Amino acid sequence: MSSDVARRWLLPALSALLAALWLGGGVTQDGTSMDEWLQLLALPVLWMSVRVLLVEFPADRLSRCGIALAVALVLLLALQLLPLPASIWNLPAARGALTQDLQQAGVDTLRRHWSLAPAATEQGLWALLPALACFFAAITLDKFQRRRVLQVVIVLAAFNVLFAFFQAGLPLDSALRLYDFDAGFGGLFANTNHQATACIAGMVLATGLGAEARFRARCEGVHLHAVWGYFLLAGMFLLATPLSTSRAGMAIALPALALALVLSGAVPLRRMKRNKAALGLAAGIVLLMLLGMQAALGWMAIDLAEEQRHVFAEITFQLGLAHAPLGSGVGSFVPLFAAASPLQMQDVYYVNHAHNEYVQWWLETGWLGMLLLVGVLAVLAVAVKRLLQQRRRGSQVILAASAWVAIAAVLAHSWADYPLRTLSLMSTTAALAGVMLAALADIGQRRHMPEDARDQAAPNALAD
Repeated sequence: MSSDVARRWLLPALSALLAALWLGGGVTQDGTSMDEWLQLLALPVLWMSVRVLLVEFPADRLSRCGIALAVALVLLLALQLLPLPASIWNLPAARGALTQDLQQAGVDTLRRHWSLAPAATEQGLWALLPALACFFAAITLDKFQRRRVLQVVIVLAAFNVLFAFFQAGLPLDSALRLYDFDAGFGGLFANTNHQATACIAGMVLATGLGAEARFRARCEGVHLHAVWGYFLLAGMFLLATPLSTSRAGMAIALPALALALVLSGAVPLRRMKRNKAALGLAAGIVLLMLLGMQAALGWMAIDLAEEQRHVFAEITFQLGLAHAPLGSGVGSFVPLFAAASPLQMQDVYYVNHAHNEYVQWWLETGWLGMLLLVGVLAVLAVAVKRLLQQRRRGSQVILAASAWVAIAAVLAHSWADYPLRTLSLMSTTAALAGVMLAALADIGQRRHMPEDARDQAAPNALAD
């Protein structure tokens, strides 16, 4: 297959993959073969995107950094499957104690893999395939296709809200229920907190596409029907977020909305001083955000009083210190936490995740994983710096800003939950990262054009 043919089929292939991931990848631990089928489905998309990248590798430094970080993530998990010399394997204090316990139990031969759970780490490595395929495919799409990716995500998030209403209306013993337990308002997700993450991402993207549609309508002189449609969708997602009963989701939703309105240019800060209506709208948004934050903080106080998530995170952090600098290996959390947590806690809770993605990543990947995390945060910091430096709101600026806020919302929710442990949300976030980096690359390329070339490109700006 030539690179031109691969490029032509990338958008429909990516859209189909995202749809499949949302339909079947909404759980973190799946006892069926669904995850394996989704990983196999990602292979053609990954191959086509790599085929295009080999011919048209991005010249933008930030895009190259993003690709390098994606490759480094794969290499990190692959390295954890390798055996280590005893001198290196015994560096973490916890491994010395583990060796002594095994010797007392009569186990003399020990396979010293970097990861303490090689099978789980290998499973985690294969689970990266859909996210890699979505990221590489999105970063190779052209300007028109990037908007389509955001639209696909909005459609999937809206379908999930409707499906959640359908599921919530069924009896608990109905054969039409997707899960054999009460999943609440989760829809396709087994965890209702992930529904909140999806609603926030849909709200942010709908806000951004509404601002982008208004920009194109002003330039082309067309009707504003799409603008109001997108803003109504954003309002629907905002109203659906409390139905998920996610406390952290409510604390994130309103700040994310405010950030999306500002970065996308839907509420232009520079014109507020001259426009009383815009100033009043901004004041209303700020008031609504403060009220929502106050209510959310009250819910979070109940969360600290009645739940044990902060305890899980503290135990996980201390475990990470004991397993530094190597880390225990991706997928090793459950047995390590069970061995370290108090017996009374084990009788009450089955803890499958730390409910804080950062401390769990610290435990499982050690110093190298945290260095990789710093690289990701640095790319996001440079990205938002580029966005803030843009004086004019163009289509690509708006698309990049919307994707950035959606990614930031997912990362913020990862502080209190684990949305990136599902194939659907992990891959969707990866696709948004690809769209953001590709759009920023186009913005930077246009900024460095000579004046005459920029003037010639101006009539084609609406194709952004």
